[in-house]
Amino acid sequence: MSKSSNEHLSQNISPSLRKLYGEISMTRYVLRFYGFLQSLEGYRSGSWAGGKWDNALIGRIAKYVMAGGMLCYYPLEHIAYAGWKMPGMVPRGLRDANRVSAISCIFWTSYIVGDFWVSCLKWKELRTKLGDLGGMLKGKKRSDDKDAVSDLLKEETALRKKIRLVKLQLVRCLLFILPAINWSLPNWATNPLLDELPLNGLMLVEAYTSVYQTLCSMGS
Repeated sequence: MSKSSNEHLSQNISPSLRKLYGEISMTRYVLRFYGFLQSLEGYRSGSWAGGKWDNALIGRIAKYVMAGGMLCYYPLEHIAYAGWKMPGMVPRGLRDANRVSAISCIFWTSYIVGDFWVSCLKWKELRTKLGDLGGMLKGKKRSDDKDAVSDLLKEETALRKKIRLVKLQLVRCLLFILPAINWSLPNWATNPLLDELPLNGLMLVEAYTSVYQTLCSMGS
């Protein structure tokens, strides 16, 4: 956006947009002070698995890879934020905020990989249940059990909704992975893997996908 405004609008607009972008970027670090406790709760309770699943591997990945990874990610992000804003209060060995941020993003990348893995396992399990349900539905239709057919149809709709949400989560993971790798590299600030336009574009599409996923989860 700021690059485009340089070419088509007043030269004052691009610096202003860039300044706003920088402020928003730093604001997200402040919001992350809440993330550690959420990760701790997810690690202790196993809630990040998103319910009970037949495949026990889903719960283990959600606990140890996803929640465990974010337990490391958030403190490192806090240190990086302090290194940028008040380096004098950070131990000398941790004052390279860019390096600390890159290390934190390695754990975020592991979270994304875990999320993708878990979503694939969920999709497989839900598809199996949907197939089994389809067989039961055919049997009930042949026996003309209208009440059972109605209940099974509702269950089928719920399963299809879950599958749709899992697919959207997979899309979000794919959109996240390249930016995560970009920010995990030691020279991400000086020689990034992705240019600003594709990087912000991927993050923007992920944000829109997240909003759409939320709307889908609220729908019937």
